Amino acid sequence: MDKIRLMIVEDDPVWMKCISNYVKKGNDITVVKQAYTKEDALQVVCDNVDVVLVDLTLSKDDENLSGLEVASQLSDKGVKKIIMLTSWDDTEIILEAFDTGVVNYITKASYRDIPDAIREAYQGKVSLHSDVSTVLISALKRERKGKVLTPAEREVYDLKEQGLNKTEIAHKLYKSIETIKRQLKIIKSISKMKGCQWC
Repeated sequence: MDKIRLMIVEDDPVWMKCISNYVKKGNDITVVKQAYTKEDALQVVCDNVDVVLVDLTLSKDDENLSGLEVASQLSDKGVKKIIMLTSWDDTEIILEAFDTGVVNYITKASYRDIPDAIREAYQGKVSLHSDVSTVLISALKRERKGKVLTPAEREVYDLKEQGLNKTEIAHKLYKSIETIKRQLKIIKSISKMKGCQWC
């Protein structure tokens, strides 16, 4: 079986050695290129690697998060299996990373999960490591708390206030009972969060 060809983009020699040694233990991954700078990483020929692991910050003073630039440019070149490695768990940065084309985002504290992430990326899977999913779920909950009713939800709310039951609302709006139940549940949760009937 052919080994998965991995390129690691990491400016810290200690982390580079640690990650390289760790991923090779599974015998199905081989590190074909090590890049310590953005410039070196962008020299890659997309046909030469299967998966790229990119550190978010490629220098100690990397305020521009050049790993995002590397991911974006490699994606534009045709490298589609990119994993972001970082110490950051900021929601906006995570979203921006996925916007550049990465398929997973893992913090260095979870380096033991990197081999499995590489295998999933190689198989074409877009994954959400627990490092990411926990942060994004919290962000979605915060966003939901500030959410107002959509036009469709407001329509259901108005009919409910007129005294119509779920079946009547579904019939009037040509929707299924389950859809109406779901929308009423959302309306109820929003009104509870807002502390009012509806906002």
